[in-house]
Amino acid sequence: MGGPYMEFGGIRVDISQFDFSDTRSRVHDVQTANIVLIAVVLTVVSLRLFARIKFVKQIFADDVFIVLAAVFTLALSSICIAATRSGLGTHIWLLDLATVFETVKRCILYLFICQILYAFSIALTKIAIIASYLRFIQTRNFRILMFVTLGVTIGLWICGIFVTIFQCRPISGAWDYNVQNSCIPYVDYVYASSAVNVFTDVVLCVAPIPHLWRLNMPLRQRIILCILFVGGAGACVASSVRISYLHALRVLDIPFAIVPSLNLSVIECSLGIVCVSIPPLRPMFIRLVPQTFRTARSTSTKSKSRNIPLSSVSMKPRTQESSVEHAGMPNQENFQRLHSMEEGR
Repeated sequence: MGGPYMEFGGIRVDISQFDFSDTRSRVHDVQTANIVLIAVVLTVVSLRLFARIKFVKQIFADDVFIVLAAVFTLALSSICIAATRSGLGTHIWLLDLATVFETVKRCILYLFICQILYAFSIALTKIAIIASYLRFIQTRNFRILMFVTLGVTIGLWICGIFVTIFQCRPISGAWDYNVQNSCIPYVDYVYASSAVNVFTDVVLCVAPIPHLWRLNMPLRQRIILCILFVGGAGACVASSVRISYLHALRVLDIPFAIVPSLNLSVIECSLGIVCVSIPPLRPMFIRLVPQTFRTARSTSTKSKSRNIPLSSVSMKPRTQESSVEHAGMPNQENFQRLHSMEEGR
């Protein structure tokens, strides 16, 4: 290692990689992004629960998983904001040189916690999405695909928690430079797990589309579904772009360099929660803006087609009765009762 050196907390560091003229700060970016996302997630999830309890009068498994995902996402955002007090978003050469080592150590500890919270939030959000799909889509091949995706998601979740916590021996070696440690190539693992995460995102976004086209729904509701899937694709894009910023885990100026990756992680978690929480809000909107939905229903009636609520969609093909339907799955009459229930009538 050549070039000029500087002592950081007793460690001799090559500083030729630093641009000391760069005085930018990303602290405001971290704080603004996370405050906005906290407000959005809290609002959407609260409205989702209100709609379920007030109008549907029933809580489903996907609601429980989304609430748990929201708790971990809110914790993730809160930790990110707190970490700005320990140097997150600031170049290390702009920190107090007398305490820079301890400051960076605390910042890396916060990032260690963030990685664990991210794993919980992403896994729980995907489990909620899968639970919602399985409640409505009865096609055998689709359900097999969802159960396989569920297994991959849970496996990646458990593996992620285990590898993150035990990446170094002792555990504190992951953030404490003073400890003699032995660590695995954790950054390589993060790259690999992120690639698998993107793959499951794509599966969850693309797999339901063929079933959506079989639905007998008004144009307005089809447009809403398309918007939701664009939002879901946005979470997938955030996850993909995040991979390109993971190199920040290898640099010394990690408090500043890691911010884009960290913000994208929070955006990915929050966007997933918001997109999967919009369809359950329909019963509430029916009460608040009934004219809009009456128009949709009347349009559907004129075209001699049934208006199936987004919050009670069945992805079953309409061309023939399936054996699943005779096994107790909802038929057209049951849809009408379910429709009335979710509209609070």
